[in-house]
Amino acid sequence: QTVPMEPSPEIANVLARLLDAIGDGDELAVSNRFSRQPGFERYGSDPAEHWRDGDEAVLVLVQQIRETGGFPWRRVGDIHAMSEGTVGWASGEMEFETALDTVPYRVSCVLHLEHGDWKVVQWLSAVPASNESYGFLLTTSVDDIAMSVQAARPDLSGTMSADGTVTIAFTDIEDSTKLNGLLGDDRWMAVLHVHNAVMESVTAEFDGTVVKNQGDGFMLAFPSSRRALACALAIQQMIGERFDDPGSPIRVRIGLHVGETIREADDFFGHAVAYAARIASSASGGETVVSSLVHDLIGPTSAFSFSEPRTVELKGIEGPQLVYPVLDHRAVDG
Repeated sequence: QTVPMEPSPEIANVLARLLDAIGDGDELAVSNRFSRQPGFERYGSDPAEHWRDGDEAVLVLVQQIRETGGFPWRRVGDIHAMSEGTVGWASGEMEFETALDTVPYRVSCVLHLEHGDWKVVQWLSAVPASNESYGFLLTTSVDDIAMSVQAARPDLSGTMSADGTVTIAFTDIEDSTKLNGLLGDDRWMAVLHVHNAVMESVTAEFDGTVVKNQGDGFMLAFPSSRRALACALAIQQMIGERFDDPGSPIRVRIGLHVGETIREADDFFGHAVAYAARIASSASGGETVVSSLVHDLIGPTSAFSFSEPRTVELKGIEGPQLVYPVLDHRAVDG
C-alpha cells in the first residue's frame, strides 16, 4: 500500500529547531542533526560551498558558526514541511541585517528517518537573486500569468458552458529556468517555438482558447471540463512526441480547475484563476492534475481514470487541498 504524502508538523519543528541552533551557535545540536550516511549533499550560497560528505560539511558549518558567532538571521513566515514514509522535506525563509540592507535567505532540505530521528541528507541554502540580475527576463511561475489575467479580466464569454462555467488550464515547463541556463538562449528559444506551437494547435483542436501566453506558461479556457482534460492529455502526448530524444528534459505540468463567471465574476478572477494556477504548480513534470471540483464533474462519467488523490498545500489557500492526478481517458464527446 502506498504511503500518502502529507504535511509534517514534526519535520517543520525539526527544521525550526535546527535553524535556531545555527543562529544561536549551538554546535552540538547542529552536528547531531546532519546525516553521515552515503548520499549526503550540502550546497551553500557561495560557489565553493558544495560537499558530499556529511562529516566534512558539518565541520565547515561549525567553523562558519564560530566565525559568525551564530548566523545572525531570523526566521520569516512558516516552515513548509512534508513527509512520505521515512523521507521528508522542508523549506524555510530567513533574513539578516547587513550594514547596507536586509538580506533574504532560503533553506531547503531533505531528511531521512534514521533510528527514529530525522536527519538531514540534503541541504541547500542560498541568497536569492532575480533572473533579471543575470540578464534573463523570464516568467517565474504560472502565478505571474494568473495575476496578469486577474488585472486584465479578459472577456471569456466565448468559452463559457451553458451554465456559465469556464474550465481553466494552466501549463508550464518544469524547471524552465534551469533548462534555459543548461541549453543556452538559442536552443531554449527553439524549444519554446516547438512547445508553443503544440500548445496553440492542440488547444484549437479541442475548441479551447489561449487566454494568456507568457514565456513557457499558458492559461487556457474551455466551455467543457471533459474537453479541457482531453486537451491536456493530448498536449502531454504531443510534447512527448515532439521531444522524444532519449533523456529529453522537456516535461510539462498541467493543472485544471473550474469556476463560474456569469454571476460571480469577482470570485472567478479573484479566486478561481489563482486556484487553477496553484493546482498546476503542484504538479510534477509530465503530470496533469485536477481540482476536486473538476474531478467531481468528470469522475462519474468514467471518461477518465485518476490515481489516488493527494493532499497538497497551495500558496494563499487556507488548509490542505486535494488534487487528483490523471491517468488516462477513454472517451470525449463534448
